[in-house]
Amino acid sequence: MKLHSILTMLVLATMAASAKPAPVAGSSSGQWVSPNPSGGSIVTTGVGTPDFTWGDASAFELGNNSLSFSGASFASVTETPFMVGSIQYHNGTTALGSTPDFVSLALDLNFGAPSIGHVISTYVFGLNSTPNSDDPDASADFVSLPSGFSTTSFAIGSVIYNVKLTGFQNIHGDGFLASSASEFHVREGGIATADVYAVVTTQMIPEPQTYALMLAGLGAMGMVVRRRTRRG
Repeated sequence: MKLHSILTMLVLATMAASAKPAPVAGSSSGQWVSPNPSGGSIVTTGVGTPDFTWGDASAFELGNNSLSFSGASFASVTETPFMVGSIQYHNGTTALGSTPDFVSLALDLNFGAPSIGHVISTYVFGLNSTPNSDDPDASADFVSLPSGFSTTSFAIGSVIYNVKLTGFQNIHGDGFLASSASEFHVREGGIATADVYAVVTTQMIPEPQTYALMLAGLGAMGMVVRRRTRRG
């Protein structure tokens, strides 16, 4: 069993091994899609565009809540988070029951390095409204990110690339982080921006000779077992 364990560990280690840091460069754009729920008393505009608003603010002075996504150029290396754009959030005053629970960002990363072109992934953002009180921080509405993002993966040659968001950074304006980079809070009537970061990780695909080595080892193990069985 010793030889079998060594060979198995060799293949697993090869599969898990990361490639050397490689350039990651390109530009981004994004559109807000699929607010949920929609219809009924839910009021939204800008679906399918970078500028999304929600809530019926006809009886209030602060206007609708809104999210705007601005793309950016990026240049980094694999395994290192980089900024893919920024979100501007306006916390208006809206009627109860007129806010969707979440909206998705269809993020388009146009990679020049590695040379793969457009990679489009959809990420869900929670829209969280809070009752207003005399405490501006407690009254702040916020956009939340899920605890775990889905990962978009693709292969080039012997390398698998994995793309995912890592969260918010660099809050500017009337906003703050209440607990972590997964929540972007903005006080009532305020406007703030937050940068959105992503990371590209890599994974090596085992070469055919690695599988051949393992199969040869398993064959040798089989011969040893058969010999021991005959002696027994």
